[in-house]
This record gives sequence, C-alpha cells and structure tokens, in this order.
Amino acid sequence: MIRKGLAVLIPSYDRPEVLDKTLGSWLKSNLVDKVLLVVEASSEEVLEKYQRVVGRYDKGRVIYKLSLGRLGSVRARNALLEMVAGQAFKYVVMADDDYILPDGSSLLRMTKWLDLFNEVGAVGGKVIVAGWREDPDFFLNLPFNLADMLSKLLGYVFLDVKHGPRVSEFLPPFFMIRGEVVDKGVRYDEYFDTPTGFREESDFQQQIKRMGYRLLYDPSPYVIHLAVQGGGNRPKMSMGERMYWKIRNHMFFICKWNTSILKKVWYALVSALILLAYRPWHIFWIFKGLRDGLASYRRA
Repeated sequence: MIRKGLAVLIPSYDRPEVLDKTLGSWLKSNLVDKVLLVVEASSEEVLEKYQRVVGRYDKGRVIYKLSLGRLGSVRARNALLEMVAGQAFKYVVMADDDYILPDGSSLLRMTKWLDLFNEVGAVGGKVIVAGWREDPDFFLNLPFNLADMLSKLLGYVFLDVKHGPRVSEFLPPFFMIRGEVVDKGVRYDEYFDTPTGFREESDFQQQIKRMGYRLLYDPSPYVIHLAVQGGGNRPKMSMGERMYWKIRNHMFFICKWNTSILKKVWYALVSALILLAYRPWHIFWIFKGLRDGLASYRRA
C-alpha cells in the first residue's frame, strides 16, 4: 500500500464558536490534505451553528459527521480513527477543537522525524496553554531524561516538555502518528471515557509502544491550547472530583500495563502520595479513587 497525505482528526462537542476560531489554522497548512471532524451538539440550534462553520470550507478537505448527542471524548476519537482507517494516509494528527496551529512548519518537522526513523511510531509536540487551567498534571523539565526515568521508577507520568528532540516514554496530547499504526488497530480504551479522560493518551501511546514503535518528543513543533472552559466533552467539576477521576483512571492504567503485583502496589502507593502532596485536603477523594480504580480493573 502506498501511503501519502496528512489527516488531522478533531472531535468537538457544543463549541461551534471555538471550532470557528481554530479550524482555519489547520487548513492554512498546505501539508494538511484532510481535516476529519466528529461534531456533536446538545441542541438543533448548536448543530446549525456547526453547520455554518464547516460549510464555509472546501468539502473536499473537510470531512465531517454532524449529529445530536454526545459520544464523549474517547468514543468520538475512536469514531475519527475508524473514519481514517484504510484510507492510506501517511500521517495522522490527533488534535482538540481548541488547538490553534500557528505555524505549518510544525507539522513539516514532525513528518520529517517519521520519515527519518522507521522505528518511531509517534512524534509529540509542545502544547502551549493560552488560558488558565488548574490541573494535577506534572511537568519535570529535567536534563538527562530524568523525567522519563522517574516515570519508570514511580509509575506516574511526568512530562519533560523542554528538552529534545529525544525518545520519550510518553508524549503531550498533541502528536502525530503513522497512518499504518491506525490500520494496525490502535484505539482509545473506552474505560478512560470518564469525566476527565485522564490517561487516555498515555494508554493510547502505550499501545503504540507495545506494537514495537518508539515515541519521539520534539519541543519545536507546537500548538496553542485555548483551554476554553465552556462546552466540550469535559464537564465542570470540583477539584476533589477531578482528583478522584485522576487517581481512579491512573490506578486502572497501572493495573492494565503491569503484571507484577509488587509493581502495582508500589506504583499505587507512590501515585497516591504524589497527589496527596499536591492536594492533601482531598485525601478522601484520592483514596476513594484508588479503591474504585482497583475495583473497576478487577471487574473489567
């Protein structure tokens, strides 16, 4: 199969105004052949706004599914992967509807890494947050791959978004994958389709590694994340509830990808301590999430 072209996959829910601001930035790049959209709305009024937004663009470059309802982030992303599977694209970019691509050279740089190294299955770029968002995601911009070493040692995902290009254990949520990876069946695990979706990308990237590929991070390619608070697939919630879903999903992630009982226990304890150090007053939510994550894995 001869693969060519680049497809960008974007899910969107109840944010036509946001998509209106961001969609054009992707289509300005001559490297982008198609933008695939799974667009959902809670009302006919919102759906009509979406129709006006996507209707302004070339139907040959923008392929979309519009519907009433809400699949959720994970199912929407899987629907996009099913749309692109078998279409022989060489490159596929995972993006959010509130990502702006300021410079098309970012995509060009990512494609060059995939062309240069056959063993690399995904290339990640930097996500620069334009809005304010309080979230227990941890970045350790340490030299000598120390962030990756700590991720292996402690079982919690730490991202170094400063140093590179380098082979990395995990990538930020803006990344490009080989089209062949999609055809080999990588999909988002629907267990992570929870109110926060925490670890959905980590699990997706872990699947790519288990296929025999490596992950490469390059801080030069980047997108601007508007971090819009309204609409979208992530409902508003208290920080305590957010911490609950974070540790619950992380516990499932730990159990899924580790067979050693000792590792599972070690990683679970360390993860709980990390989150307790970050938000000690949410101890109830943290231990509840730890318990429920383990119970959910046993039932899976």
